[in-house]
Amino acid sequence: MYGKIKKGFFTILGAAVMGFSLDLFLVPLHIAAGGVSGLATVISYLTGLSVGLLILLINIPIFIVGAINFNRKFLLYSLLGTLSLSISTQAFALMPPLISDLFPASIFGGAGMGLGLGLVLWIGGSTGGTDILAMVLKKRFPRFSLGQFFLLIDGTVIITAGLVFGGWEIILYSSAALFVSSKVIDAVLSGVDYAKMVYIMSENAENIASEIYSRMKRGVTGLQSISMYTGKNKRVLLCVIRKAELPKLKRLVHQTDPESFLIISDAREVLGNGFKGII
Repeated sequence: MYGKIKKGFFTILGAAVMGFSLDLFLVPLHIAAGGVSGLATVISYLTGLSVGLLILLINIPIFIVGAINFNRKFLLYSLLGTLSLSISTQAFALMPPLISDLFPASIFGGAGMGLGLGLVLWIGGSTGGTDILAMVLKKRFPRFSLGQFFLLIDGTVIITAGLVFGGWEIILYSSAALFVSSKVIDAVLSGVDYAKMVYIMSENAENIASEIYSRMKRGVTGLQSISMYTGKNKRVLLCVIRKAELPKLKRLVHQTDPESFLIISDAREVLGNGFKGII
């Protein structure tokens, strides 16, 4: 029961943040950052109907299609997200816009949309709309990725907004809002404190591992490998550290073995001792 209440709460909260961002930043300046909300912004301009009402109306046929393809539980939470977004957008429309300049409006509006949707996705919910549509298309055309379908849908909405509202400026700022939104969603879902994963190849692997443990208090994993050039067995060290620790690790490795070879990549999310908790 607690899990259901928590999921419902964050779905409603996330939808409210999205509605706030739409009404106070994006819709007044005709910034249509893709998705159903962007399409609703365009249709609202043409018909005079409210964006909140249009979000609900546009989602009706999408839900009918979704009912054929997805389970009842997913659709119920999607319905909660859609209703919450529609109601909050209707309510916040009573407030005056906060910004009258396109650039900051696209940045703040995109960030707010990303934060709101990120909260909904983080808890496993949905606001309906393009989420359902993209997944339906994915089932019909499995050779394409979900990202490609989102790009197709959002791109179509943004281009339509540019044609209706008059030109490249709207397309540019709508694209900027969509980009900012996607980055904030990533930050909410995976965090912004990316770790670094470092592979170290050295003839002096044991000493390097000992130095890392004693001077940085970081664990090191030894991986067995074979050099395809010499045919010899080698030990590759794997170490996961925080970004801020990378310069220190580089200096330490270089001091121990100047001939060592490093491969450094981002670890999107690291859970466990020394990093974030698993739960």
